[in-house]
Amino acid sequence: MKVISTAANISQAFKNAGRLREILSVLVSTGFMDLMHRMKLERFIPDRSTANPDYTDLPLAERLRIAFEKLGPGFVKLGQLIASRPDLFPENIVEEFSKLQDQVATLPFESIKKQIEQELNCSLTDVFSQFDETPLAAASIAQVHAATLKSGQSVAVKIQRPGIDKILHNDISILRGLAGLLENYIPETKPFNPQGLVEEFFHTILFELDFRVEANNIRKIKGQLTNLTQVAIPEVFTQYSSQKVLVLEKFEGIRFSDRERILAEGIDPKKIIETGADAFFQMVMRNGLFHGDLHAGNLFVLTDGRIGIIDFGIVGRLSRRVQDSIISMFIAIMDEDYETLATEYVTLCSPTGDTDISLLQKDLMDTISPYIGLVLGEVNVGKLLLQSTSIAAKHQLKVPRELMLLFKAIMTIDGLAKKLDPDFDILQLGNKLAKEVVTARYSKERISKDLMILARDLQDTLETSPKLLKRFLRKWAQNNFAIETKSKDSALIPHAIHQFTYYWVLTAFSLSLLVVGVYAAHKELEPLVFGISVWGAFCFGVSLLVLGTSVWKLSKYKV
Repeated sequence: MKVISTAANISQAFKNAGRLREILSVLVSTGFMDLMHRMKLERFIPDRSTANPDYTDLPLAERLRIAFEKLGPGFVKLGQLIASRPDLFPENIVEEFSKLQDQVATLPFESIKKQIEQELNCSLTDVFSQFDETPLAAASIAQVHAATLKSGQSVAVKIQRPGIDKILHNDISILRGLAGLLENYIPETKPFNPQGLVEEFFHTILFELDFRVEANNIRKIKGQLTNLTQVAIPEVFTQYSSQKVLVLEKFEGIRFSDRERILAEGIDPKKIIETGADAFFQMVMRNGLFHGDLHAGNLFVLTDGRIGIIDFGIVGRLSRRVQDSIISMFIAIMDEDYETLATEYVTLCSPTGDTDISLLQKDLMDTISPYIGLVLGEVNVGKLLLQSTSIAAKHQLKVPRELMLLFKAIMTIDGLAKKLDPDFDILQLGNKLAKEVVTARYSKERISKDLMILARDLQDTLETSPKLLKRFLRKWAQNNFAIETKSKDSALIPHAIHQFTYYWVLTAFSLSLLVVGVYAAHKELEPLVFGISVWGAFCFGVSLLVLGTSVWKLSKYKV
């Protein structure tokens, strides 16, 4: 069913007709009148809208970027999302949209003060002994001010711009309608999945608009990096924070982009880059929750020599299966094992068509192989990884957002690192940690944990199977123990049922032994050999033997 089929009912889909006319006017002025006609939007274009001759000769990508900048925060945020998807969009669009920045005017202090007092339900002076009226930073969603709590603690106060949530929701509502029109009337845009992109944007913005989510991200990552004493994550002052106000410990230090000042302070750039990259890869490979926006403005060298990381509004979340695949990908790239790399892509990505894994492997090899082994001072590894996602997309694989966010973060970190230390090799560091994590996979604790999970799943299977069998038998009895079949081999069914029952009993026995073996290994029942329970090993061995015999006989069985 079409989302919007005619221009007659568009007004029902767009709640803010004034904002829609404003958007269309900007698109017309930047040279997209023909597109508006094809989308049947003529009736919504203001009469005075004309193409601006200053944009006539500019490339398409540049005109699009100018239009998005003119249209404000929602479109700028969407453009930044587009810039992070080289798997979906042409390189010239991605590069042009990478220039989009949150360039917004600062709000007057009275607006900020009113927003804070409404959120905290008290006067500003009840919480802060001092509050700097001049903002430290201003972006499309929030503004940041320095302040001092009554306790004397220096803090950074992040305040959501009043009304920005309504503005963004209105823009998303309009974007949904425009995306539907694009797919209906401009078939060449379908490969870019406009409606899917808008929905991804919507879910991303929902989290960014709720500062409680960011506070929770900070607490989790801070707890996960306690072993890295040279990395500092700000403390969250929960009692003074809300959905639209976030009060954090304020860091004083040097931005990562200021190489001259870092050197002047006698700090080794290579050491701080290695520490920062190590923290990032620990988030990715050990914890599965990582900072998705590690640019120079979010990284500091603190006065005590530690690295400070701020702004956790954008994070990536990885399941253990995805973590394992990413680790395998890093090792495969360094070992030039493109078969494994291609296999991991197929495992991680959702197929949109038929994928020839051999061709995918060849294309990945042709793209990455020339750079492996070179001095990587002039090679951005993250950019190389992002190029590999474009290859995956070409082979009918839909790359998940988390993987794109990860590779984009690596590209940003790698570019920043090379400005401080041109010889820095982020791939080697990532590969080193990947191998450490792989080694840890086979520790006694990890194997015991995995076996307990397996035992739990097997127990669930064993508990469920009799219930399913009972339900089947009850239904069979209600049918006078008759099975209706149209197979020409119906005479063989009783024999097949007999064989099935035989193999089911063998399999159940084998799985029961496996559960007993897991229990014995976990409890370390004596006697022990090399720290392994003999009873556990015996049960494992017999279980695998019975199960293997059952599978082998079943493979030989012919109906």
